[in-house]
Amino acid sequence: MKKQNILFVCTGNTCRSIMAQAIFLKLKEELFPDLSLEPDSAGIAVSDHLAPSREAIFCLAKRGIDITTYQPKMVTDQIIQNSSLVLAMTNQQMDYLKEHFLWAREKIYLFRLFCQQKNYMKDEEIEDPYGRGIFFYEDICKILTEDLKKLIYYFKEEGKNE
Repeated sequence: MKKQNILFVCTGNTCRSIMAQAIFLKLKEELFPDLSLEPDSAGIAVSDHLAPSREAIFCLAKRGIDITTYQPKMVTDQIIQNSSLVLAMTNQQMDYLKEHFLWAREKIYLFRLFCQQKNYMKDEEIEDPYGRGIFFYEDICKILTEDLKKLIYYFKEEGKNE
């Protein structure tokens, strides 16, 4: 199986997308370290000099993941071009990406729907936890972890069929 780059996208790249990238990398290494998948993350509205939110740092630290040195970055043509799959956390972000990167529309999806391999779900978006407290962050971490496990198993099965 050839190496695939998966890009997780949210708004500021300080919460959801960096959490997804970090959790994905840890799960992949624990479950299938030989799987040729490389996660990345970016945001559609990144401000200079931002860092991951304290709550994101805390939630991931509890899971043995350190994101304290991560620097949020903006989605660019180059990042999209280098990605095999682009997963946005909300419909609005997905629509933005498809509008601004027309040439990449076929590889841009909504995170939860792609991970779950469904066309519709009641809670199909990953809500922004920013400013909503540590318990909301913990809930988001749990949702991301469950969905990312499904995503990893999806790619493991897909690799068997190639």
